[in-house]
Amino acid sequence: MPTSPDARARAAFRDRFGAEPTSIGLAPGRVELLGNHTDYNGGLVLASAVDRETAVAGRVVGGRRARIASESFEEVYEFSVDDPTPDPSGPWGRYVRGVVLAMASRFGPIRSGFEATVAGDVPVGAGLSSSASLEASAAMFLIGAGLVDPGPIDDAARMDLARLLQKAENEYVGVASGLLDQFCALLGRADHALMLDCLSHTHDRVSMGNPAPAIVVCDSKTSRRLADGMYNRRREECDRVVSYFREHPPASSLGDPYRPPPPVESLRDVTLADLNAYWDRLDPVGRRRARHVLAENDRVRRGAEALRRGDAAWLGRLMSESHESSRDDFENSSSALDALIEAAGSAPGFLGGKLSGAGWAGCTVNLVAAEHAGAFAEAVVEGYARRTGTRAEAYVCRAADGARVVGP
Repeated sequence: MPTSPDARARAAFRDRFGAEPTSIGLAPGRVELLGNHTDYNGGLVLASAVDRETAVAGRVVGGRRARIASESFEEVYEFSVDDPTPDPSGPWGRYVRGVVLAMASRFGPIRSGFEATVAGDVPVGAGLSSSASLEASAAMFLIGAGLVDPGPIDDAARMDLARLLQKAENEYVGVASGLLDQFCALLGRADHALMLDCLSHTHDRVSMGNPAPAIVVCDSKTSRRLADGMYNRRREECDRVVSYFREHPPASSLGDPYRPPPPVESLRDVTLADLNAYWDRLDPVGRRRARHVLAENDRVRRGAEALRRGDAAWLGRLMSESHESSRDDFENSSSALDALIEAAGSAPGFLGGKLSGAGWAGCTVNLVAAEHAGAFAEAVVEGYARRTGTRAEAYVCRAADGARVVGP
């Protein structure tokens, strides 16, 4: 039985539709190394695409209907490639539909109907962004099949596609995601981290070294249902600080006395010195959230510098500092996530680790000396089980290339 996502998608297509696919798109999941809750605050993120991937295999057919199947589900999701109606409450296939509609809005009508199957090894709900992986692989399938023509796929085109897929998730699927997930899925590079400026959308790839440390993702097996409401609350708490400084321009913005200070649009326009100077006048909760975000931006800068110097241990320490800041200032950790980090701290090869994604549940991401990755994963699973009575799942990953066409 085939094991790689692209081989499984090909086999599933053959079984479901009785033909060979003519195009296969493949895209990775992602982990956030540093930059927790900085993206919607106009901040900086250090992340990596990882070698857990989703494949979409398919072929062009006559007519204007799309039929999408998954190796995991019996039902076939079917829709018109010309129907722009959002489908926020539909099944998993709405993510592919959103990509089709977003790409049609940018590049012109999809040229024909199609059939496709989906397979992958990005764990769902573990914080590796399986949705963006699916979206990016669907986009690559459409391009490879000649159903849309965005032109040459260089870095600029990939960034444009990332924004387009974010639009698909926001407007057609109804999920208010930032740009990070789609950015990583499209611009990843093997053995490199990605630094993204969420304000300017400029980016840089930074080598993770040779040999590169392993990235071990540990799934706490706890529910993420709480995260949605708490995520929105954290955004509001950060916005309260932005609103204060919009009305009371911070000292760092007061330059030329004959010109009005530039407007404060996000926490990126505020410094830690500003925050400390106005501390007693700020919302008591919001100021701690803002302190985390501003300190996290600084950790991203230092983390990228650590990699440029070949100092993975320094990056690991910054990741552990990030977790402490998330736990104490942003308060988006949990007893389960803290238990995973505690178990990691005594495991072989541990360089540093933190919660990843929204928080409150889900997973941690750990930087581990490559030669100890397997032993580390086993030790964390056992240590977490002793602390909580629950067996975590650990995924040993490496930084991977971004979305691409891999077939036929």
